[in-house]
Amino acid sequence: MFIEDSSSIVYYQLTTASGTEFSVPEFILRVDAADFCGWQLRYGEWTGFADRPGPDGAAQALQLAVEEMLERVEYRGK
Repeated sequence: MFIEDSSSIVYYQLTTASGTEFSVPEFILRVDAADFCGWQLRYGEWTGFADRPGPDGAAQALQLAVEEMLERVEYRGK
């Protein structure tokens, strides 16, 4: 089985409306809408990761999205 090195994933800098800066992988987007605030993984099926309660909620949700993305890249390749 061919496994692509996850280091080939491109990251971009994103600043949220609250001014928090994140380094985000190319397959994850930020969604700030009236009915959903969080991250959307767009690799394979699209999956939402809602912000967790508390001051680090967006960072925690992003961490979950990145973990899922890395599993998908390992399984499917990039």
